[in-house]
Amino acid sequence: MHTLKFYSRVHRFCGVFRFPAPNSGLCTASLSWLPKDLVEQFDTFKKNTISKYEDVSKLMSSGASDCDLLSLSESWKKLRPLVDVIEELDILLEADKEVEQLVADIVGTDSEDDVNDLKAIAELEHKQRNIQREALEKKLLNLLLPVDQRDLESTVIMELFAGAGGKEAGLFAHDLLIMYNALAIQRNWSFNITQETVMSSEECTPSHNEKSLSYVRVEIQGEPTAESGILSLGAYGQLKWEAGVHRVQRVPVTSSQNKIHTSTVAVSIQPNYGGVDVDISDDDLKWEFHRPTGPGGQNLNKSTSAVRLTHLPTGIIVSCQRERHQHLNKVHALDMLKEKIRDIQLKSQLHLIDSIRQSHLGNLDRSEKIRTYNFPQDRITDHRLGNSWNNLHKFMKQAVGLSELMESLYKQNLAEQLRQRFCTDDVKSSL
Repeated sequence: MHTLKFYSRVHRFCGVFRFPAPNSGLCTASLSWLPKDLVEQFDTFKKNTISKYEDVSKLMSSGASDCDLLSLSESWKKLRPLVDVIEELDILLEADKEVEQLVADIVGTDSEDDVNDLKAIAELEHKQRNIQREALEKKLLNLLLPVDQRDLESTVIMELFAGAGGKEAGLFAHDLLIMYNALAIQRNWSFNITQETVMSSEECTPSHNEKSLSYVRVEIQGEPTAESGILSLGAYGQLKWEAGVHRVQRVPVTSSQNKIHTSTVAVSIQPNYGGVDVDISDDDLKWEFHRPTGPGGQNLNKSTSAVRLTHLPTGIIVSCQRERHQHLNKVHALDMLKEKIRDIQLKSQLHLIDSIRQSHLGNLDRSEKIRTYNFPQDRITDHRLGNSWNNLHKFMKQAVGLSELMESLYKQNLAEQLRQRFCTDDVKSSL
């Protein structure tokens, strides 16, 4: 009897099977990306969002004025996807809790064979339910914090600049190059050195085999994966946390005094956008036609073959009358316009990349560091996280632990963005 009851309830919940810890609470607690200290804030945000959605829906159905209806409609469109996902997750967890209770009621009252059958079904359904839940969690996160499209860029330009410390800084730059190459191998990324400047022999000790690099430029390519977290981003979204000044403390192989020296290397990470594609909407174009001016004979000057083209968003104007036929001049004018817009966009990109690089380099000073590599104490300290790790040799040579460190930085930034999102609090102002 208990078993039949269980099966009927299972069918009602569409195969929902999961065994959360006792008193697992609302779906908030099950969100893999939500830090524990933000659970209460998210609960408040969730309630406010649903309340706001219900208020907007009531106002829309009560016959608001055209002006108000337009504003309400915009709010409704923003709120609806968020509310749908929140409610789906809540329904999932409520169903899970009820099935959990049903399983607890059956264990000990039915035969061992029946219980084992139920456990087998539960295990299968648990896997299917997890897939659905993970997809909903990812969708909810993307609605709360839309992905920065730059983070999906698969091609990255990494630059290493030797800073304070002279030739020892150059040797450390080479060490970092080895570390990032090891990370690329782990990630199955391409890693191509496109430019390398080696310090002169006068600057480096002849007894040391490794290169002392004053500058190196690397092109790295890595696509986003289907996994969650930082691995769902492209190479830029994953590597951007490495940008900044890296400080090393060790006894240089170039030193005869056995004293610990401090040196720096600046790492710059920029997305490589490649060529600039110009896509112009027909709605953004204003075409004007007139008779050509200047020499060319009577036949040329009496037809409206000349073209004047205006790009409305930018105000750029081009004119063309080189051909006798209007349709050919239209083609040339559009090409001229695209070239002008492409130049503007390219200059904007170069300016952005230069700004990013300058923000990463700072003054290359020892005090401007994001991470310290202390060799005598076998310790890596990331100053943004405020944490330290040991086993420096494997970290540098094999990038062991670097992936976890980058994931921690990603989660820290995610938590801060969520905190700001929830702190706008009232959904009225945030949506």
